[in-house]
Amino acid sequence: MRRLVLPTLSGVLYFLSWIGFGIWPLGFVCFVPLLWSLREATPRRALWLGAWMGFVTHLGGYTWIMYVLQVFAGAPLWVAFIGYLLLCAGQGLLFGVMSLALVWVGRRTQWPAAALLPLALVAAEFAFPLLFQSYTGVALMPVLPLVQIAEIGGTLLLSALQAVVNGALFDAIEAWRFGKPAPVGAMAASLVALLGSGTYGYVRLVRVDRVQRSADKVSVGLAQPNVGEMELHANPLASVRTLQDETAELHARGAELVIWPEVGFNTRPLYTGEMDGRAITGGVPVAAIVGAMRVEGRKLWNSAFVIDESGKVGDHYDKIQLLAFGEYIPGGEWFPEVYEWSPLSTPLARGQSTAPLRWDSWRFATFICYEDILPGIVRSIMADHGEGRAHAMVNLTNDSWYGAGHEQEQHLMLAAVRSIEHRRWLLRATSTGISAFVDATGRVLQRIGRNQRGVALADVPMLQGTTPYEVLGDWPGWIALASIVGVAVRSRKRS
Repeated sequence: MRRLVLPTLSGVLYFLSWIGFGIWPLGFVCFVPLLWSLREATPRRALWLGAWMGFVTHLGGYTWIMYVLQVFAGAPLWVAFIGYLLLCAGQGLLFGVMSLALVWVGRRTQWPAAALLPLALVAAEFAFPLLFQSYTGVALMPVLPLVQIAEIGGTLLLSALQAVVNGALFDAIEAWRFGKPAPVGAMAASLVALLGSGTYGYVRLVRVDRVQRSADKVSVGLAQPNVGEMELHANPLASVRTLQDETAELHARGAELVIWPEVGFNTRPLYTGEMDGRAITGGVPVAAIVGAMRVEGRKLWNSAFVIDESGKVGDHYDKIQLLAFGEYIPGGEWFPEVYEWSPLSTPLARGQSTAPLRWDSWRFATFICYEDILPGIVRSIMADHGEGRAHAMVNLTNDSWYGAGHEQEQHLMLAAVRSIEHRRWLLRATSTGISAFVDATGRVLQRIGRNQRGVALADVPMLQGTTPYEVLGDWPGWIALASIVGVAVRSRKRS
């Protein structure tokens, strides 16, 4: 048990630094106790020590899983608790893989922790599959100058920044403790990374703000009905009537485009080509992007539709990345009877098109639910589909599944990084919060809080241009993986 003290401390420091608790400076020291515990560890022991740190991290940060399993899966408390522990263990295994890679590469290279930790962490975050995607570097979102480098290398570059500082601190402590020469190179690298990122960020904040002020604007409204999943089933009209009232209010205040949340129109599925847009929006003469279920034949999609001021229904987007056990059950296409065991799981079809939604002369890259936290999906939708890249990003979601924990804030901050990666505003409409306008620097300019009914209105700049991240993608992850493979090849040749 004594061996677990330091990984436990790392896990606690990590979740305190992350979204929800938000003590972000701890993110620059949270890996140091784990690194100390790995000093003499074998690769196998490193795997379990890192996995324990990850388990503790998720125990503190993902308490909302209990609510989901109890309320929506109908699980008794003890089953929900076991499910919570299993999910924390599964998600936490990422840090076990990271620790294994760190020790394995370290034994073959003698590189300092300031190099090993970024390499191992970035490779693990890039390659390890997670049910709920998360990144270490998102903890830095409160410090806007430091996170502007996301337009160069995405969230992985933010994680690398935190890791190089953690590694350099460990190198310095180890050198002091054992009387070794000071790790000048490692300390210099971490200082250059911090100062360089901060300086770059200050310069880019000024320039991006200048571009935002000069761009053409569209007055956009967000409508949040504060009608959760259970109320939707009990009274399907409650959400639609509230959203129609909020749409009328926003139109009266000058909105040109109103955005509804995921499946905001929920009274029935919509048949493509047979829709009256005015009936959906309550007859209000304003354009809208509306979430609804779309049906063709026997197929059902989770979709977003554009409705113009006259009520004509235009483009639609079908959700691509479906949520396991909510929108499909793995293997359900071969064994449809499994849906009888999970009545809240709806077998949906997967969307195929990544083209943006068009309204007037503008293009809106649209994502539904948790697609906005998946950098690869967003990057594919933000690509140039022949008419140029989208001018803004739209997210329709429903976070009422997750209760009163930190999930809603975590989801918002994970999504906000997309605004920096692509230098576009994110217009986020949710059923019960947190709806928000996020500008092209990652600032949350307006929000409608959790479990509140309300609207928000902003003049949204229609931005253009391309970022390095859009062109190069998650290159830090590829470099990290290639480096590990290179070490493996060289090690094999020597043996």
